[in-house]
Amino acid sequence: MRLQVKLSTDRFPLQYRMMIVSLVKEALKASDEAYFQKIYQSNQANRPFSFGVYVHDYELDEAIFHVKGYVALNISSPDSEFMLHFYNGMMSIKEFKYKGFTSKRMKVQMESNPLINRDQVYFKTLSPLLIQDKNKKPLHPQEDSYREELNYISHVALQSYRGYGLLQPLEFTAKNMKKTVVKENIHSGDETLFFTGYQGVFSLKGHPEDLKVLSEFGIGFRSSQGFGAVEVI
Repeated sequence: MRLQVKLSTDRFPLQYRMMIVSLVKEALKASDEAYFQKIYQSNQANRPFSFGVYVHDYELDEAIFHVKGYVALNISSPDSEFMLHFYNGMMSIKEFKYKGFTSKRMKVQMESNPLINRDQVYFKTLSPLLIQDKNKKPLHPQEDSYREELNYISHVALQSYRGYGLLQPLEFTAKNMKKTVVKENIHSGDETLFFTGYQGVFSLKGHPEDLKVLSEFGIGFRSSQGFGAVEVI
């Protein structure tokens, strides 16, 4: 399932990922406190969703978008319960405040979800793919270990979500991808972390059932923190 949330604001942070995570948390709390506790008070590294943000018509001044248009939050999940609670919660939120930034909810609409019934699919990133090794060193798509680590995190994520991992190994082919470095304050405190990911177009070959779930769950590390959101092209 996919939803797009349009937000009205005149100022929006360049480091927006934790702001969006906070918005998701507030929406889940507003819908069902028990469900929020189940999702966020567990030991899950990745929650069952991914998201990408698009800022329409802006001027960038240091670390702030001065928005003339709107901000679009594109969020997806294979978990219908999660999406139901997120939707219901968002419909009850008219205004959201975070660290001096204020956004007003404009509208929430369902997006079409392409049918995946083949073993090779072309994707476009909505947020950077983050693949790293066991030492948290970021990997380039052309490195031999990239495919190995992609399969590892995909297997772990699917197993955590549905009880079993990949049905067959994934084959990744970069088509038109470029490096991007993301600065974000992921943890509490003032420490800014740097994440090296890749954006663009790629193909993924594997079992159709795996590809369908991953297309909504997110691909790679930290998918519920604003990395690895994709759409079928």
